[in-house]
Amino acid sequence: MKRYFIEEAKCGITEGGMACGPVSGNVVATVRFNDGTASQWLNLVEVDGIPNVCLSDRDIYDDLLAEDYEDEAFTAYVNNHLIQHWNGIDFDFSYSTTLESMASDPENPAVPLIRYLLALVRCSMDETEALIATAAGKYADELDIPLSDIEENFMDEEDEDTAEDTE
Repeated sequence: MKRYFIEEAKCGITEGGMACGPVSGNVVATVRFNDGTASQWLNLVEVDGIPNVCLSDRDIYDDLLAEDYEDEAFTAYVNNHLIQHWNGIDFDFSYSTTLESMASDPENPAVPLIRYLLALVRCSMDETEALIATAAGKYADELDIPLSDIEENFMDEEDEDTAEDTE
């Protein structure tokens, strides 16, 4: 069975800015992992609650935080590395798609790595350092990953759907 070794994790918030008023920053999380053959970076940028997942062959964390989308080469790189499917797990611009995909294949070795990335993005910034410190140098399947709020909501909705089906 494939395992994912976490070499490094990072999480931060972009500066934000002004549109029709102040705009909050986006949460950026990156996990450098090794699957036994090579290191890669799984990146998640949450923009107004919408997940954007990118699998890269180099560290783009600082560039994602800088949000310099006038850098055409960087923008093209990110666009070329956005993913909708990885190791049997689906991604789109809704967390529910990913959660449904993980729920349908809970033994998939990618699930703990993705759950960890979700936890990083969705935890409070006060919890980020501890979550990062517990992961580096461990396999994703060895971590005690707290349930993120989106996982809890998903499970609650699943429970409600099951209860309605049995009535």
